[in-house]
Amino acid sequence: MKDIRHKLYPAIIAMLMVALGASLLSRWQISIETEPAATPSPEGSEAIAPSPTPIQSPTPSPTAVEPSPSSSPSPPGGEAIAPTSSSRIGSLRVSNRTAQPLRVALLPAVGGQYREPVQWDFAPEEGSDRGLKLSLPEGDLQVRDGDVLVAFAQDGSRRYWGPYVLGKTNLPRWVSASREWQLVLQPE
Repeated sequence: MKDIRHKLYPAIIAMLMVALGASLLSRWQISIETEPAATPSPEGSEAIAPSPTPIQSPTPSPTAVEPSPSSSPSPPGGEAIAPTSSSRIGSLRVSNRTAQPLRVALLPAVGGQYREPVQWDFAPEEGSDRGLKLSLPEGDLQVRDGDVLVAFAQDGSRRYWGPYVLGKTNLPRWVSASREWQLVLQPE
């Protein structure tokens, strides 16, 4: 009987430790989704001609680079978003078609630099039919190409949508008839 205890107890303890470890590791489950780059649609969008590439001389000339002090972060991917004359400026309409409470955050871009972010909270399925037109406390909200949107679930599930760069990703989409950007957040 004593031999069985010496073999059985360590095996039970080892199984409990493995189960406890697996349970703890399953709490850190993270999912990441990416959106493919948007392709220009033929309806109402202007064709963007590629910029000519400068011809480089075979002997590089030294140039001095002075860092400019800036309190704003650089855009995702390290690329500056140049302001264009064909920027689509309009309102933002968001639909939450998920069963989760969401926070939608906007990082507005002006001239390649970013301003102070703003956010809105949505109840589950709030604005799911037509969407809600977003505004600021001081008045109407106007967003443009290059602004960045991201949405986070507020229920602890660590689910998020985006980041979306207006005019660069498939979502949100531009509706030229109503001059607004529409973002529809849906469950997987």
